[in-house]
Amino acid sequence: MIRRRPTLVVLVALTALAVAAPVGAGHAAGTVGAAAKAKRAPLKVTANVYDSGFTAPTVTVRKGGTIKWLWDSSLIDLHTVTFIRGPRGTKYFSSRSLGPGASYSYKFKKAGKYMIYCKLHAGNTQKITVK
Repeated sequence: MIRRRPTLVVLVALTALAVAAPVGAGHAAGTVGAAAKAKRAPLKVTANVYDSGFTAPTVTVRKGGTIKWLWDSSLIDLHTVTFIRGPRGTKYFSSRSLGPGASYSYKFKKAGKYMIYCKLHAGNTQKITVK
C-alpha cells in the first residue's frame, strides 16, 4: 500500500487547477470587460471654448454620444469647433464663427480618435476619443 502525504496531493491538485483555468480567462470575461469600459464613457459631454483654447486637451464620449461646446461669456474673439481628422469615412463638420454665450453640438457616430481645432486660432486644439 502506497501512502501519500496529503499536502503533496493538495499541492498537485491546486497547480493543475491554476494551469487549466487562469483567473479571468475566457471569451466571456473579455467581452464583459470591454462592454463595461465602453459604458463608462459618458453619452453627453459639455466642453467650454475659451480664448486660450478648449476646456481640456482631451475629451472622451461614448459612440453615439454628443459633445456640446459652450462659448465662455468672457470671450474677446470669435471661435469655431472644426474637424481636422477622425476615423475613415467621418464627414467634415464645423461650427460657424461664434462668440460669447453661443453653443454647438455634434453627435459622434463612429468610434475612434478625432482632432478638432479653431479655424481662427489654429493652436487651439482638442483630442476626442469615442468609445
